[in-house]
Amino acid sequence: MQHQGGGPAHVAHGAERGARGMMRRFGTFGLGALALVLAVALPLAWGGMAALRASLDFSRAGWAGMVLLAGLAALARATRQQLLLRHLGAAPGVGVNLAASLATETAYALTPGGAGGPPASVWLLRRAGVPLPAALAVSAADPLFDALFFALALPLAALALTFETRVPALRDGAWLASGLLLLALGLVWLLRQRLLRWLCVLSRRRPRWRRAWRDLRKSLRELARGGVRLWLPQLLLATVQWCARYGVLALILISLGHALPFALLLLLQGVALHAAQWTGAPAGAGGAELALGLVLSTLMPASSAASAVLLWRIGTLLLPSLAGALAFMALGARRVQPAPSQAI
Repeated sequence: MQHQGGGPAHVAHGAERGARGMMRRFGTFGLGALALVLAVALPLAWGGMAALRASLDFSRAGWAGMVLLAGLAALARATRQQLLLRHLGAAPGVGVNLAASLATETAYALTPGGAGGPPASVWLLRRAGVPLPAALAVSAADPLFDALFFALALPLAALALTFETRVPALRDGAWLASGLLLLALGLVWLLRQRLLRWLCVLSRRRPRWRRAWRDLRKSLRELARGGVRLWLPQLLLATVQWCARYGVLALILISLGHALPFALLLLLQGVALHAAQWTGAPAGAGGAELALGLVLSTLMPASSAASAVLLWRIGTLLLPSLAGALAFMALGARRVQPAPSQAI
């Protein structure tokens, strides 16, 4: 009897599939590395040596403040994730959860359009011993709270800039973006039952998905039943996370002697980063740096704007990506723990 699954053809097919997977990983790594290079190269290209000197002369207190704000943003995001997992009875250790959160943020930043974030989040949480349904539910819920924060923060920032005449288009765009976000969240809520039924029908076509879908549905319902006691801390922590992250640029500009209203900087970064993400390139492939630099150049000398953008990307992209890469390697090398029983 011939051994099924053996033979040269099977070996060749497996080798070819492995080679394709390796090429995809190298391609994604290469695109992410290119995004990091562009984040540094573009500000230097238009700011020249003056921007480099200003960045090198940046104060130690400024660097310490950048690191503290970046660390606060990372801790806030990790705490959000830990609270969701704890509500599902599937929380890993604090250190492991922090590592998974850091690595997930890097996957969002350095993959085309952030597409690598959700699958990386699920994989990393599974490495941490979280059951698959809980990992899927948390990975789906986390971006919804981010969207809710921006839907509320953008109009508040626009209101704060009611009498700001320097960037009226940005203020008007904030109202439009907020309306679109609220509309999208409203549609998801109104169509939630239909979406659940569609996923249920899809899972029936694949028997292996039935149990996973049943458990995932229980996890999603448990999160939905969390109410204000779960949702309010999520929104507050999302506020801390994004205000700390966007506060890095405010701190840099204060240190360089070009302070701007925080509401204006929140709108600038929110619009620049999200527009760059929609390009489908990792970290916007320089789009965020160019957009932010062009606007800042109208409000201060070009060399100061270039230096601010360079320091901003070091504090919000390069350093977090380095921490995330180290966390990714640590979790990848970690021995997978058995998933705890999930209390639903």
